[in-house]
Amino acid sequence: MNNRFRKKPILQYESRLPTYPNTITSAKNHIPDWYKKIPQWENNEFFNIDRGIKRTVKLCVPFLEAFTAGYMITLPYDLHIKIQNGKPLIVWPGAVINAPGVRDNVAHEKLVPFGHYGIEFTWNYCVAYTIPKGYSAIVTHPLNRHDLPFTTITGVVDGGIVMYAHGKLPFYIKKDFEGLIPQGTPIAQIIPFRQEDWDSKKTDGLLAMGDLHNEHTGMVFKGWYKNAFWKKKKYD
Repeated sequence: MNNRFRKKPILQYESRLPTYPNTITSAKNHIPDWYKKIPQWENNEFFNIDRGIKRTVKLCVPFLEAFTAGYMITLPYDLHIKIQNGKPLIVWPGAVINAPGVRDNVAHEKLVPFGHYGIEFTWNYCVAYTIPKGYSAIVTHPLNRHDLPFTTITGVVDGGIVMYAHGKLPFYIKKDFEGLIPQGTPIAQIIPFRQEDWDSKKTDGLLAMGDLHNEHTGMVFKGWYKNAFWKKKKYD
């Protein structure tokens, strides 16, 4: 069916906090400042006689698209992480009622990301949301955001169910962090996708095609993939 005749799917949400109604926003609004400051060329030089032309990750469209895919659940209040007796303690402002929780026991040590405290906290994100039946969503740590002082655990949710506003989304805190996690920090990324069956098969000729595409990439300074294959996705 032609896409123009297919109804546009909608992610619906409602915040439990009147003072913070936009708990879920488009991921494109949360591209980090450190990424924006990266130059397109190494050392901000288009050409260096010793190193030649060196592109940076700023010219990698797939890397950028990971930032902008889907939607972000953002932290509706400030949190402060304090280390007490060798363990992280979460402190929140006095007006916060629905603060993060903590689970006494981690189900398995392999769930704990490397370099994090072995204590499982849970985001209480204060927003109910749903996507239509026939779609699913990956709910995960904000992609490529290794700078954040925590790691949110990944799950996949099918459409139709309304996710509870006091959901218990697990996360772990990095061992080297003590300080403020400000209101508005992205804590989880929601990436919708259509439910459909897939198959896989071994295919001859892909190695040669990959070499050809790599040759095309190397014949221009930038933009071959973006111009030849990439399609802009909209998450409003």
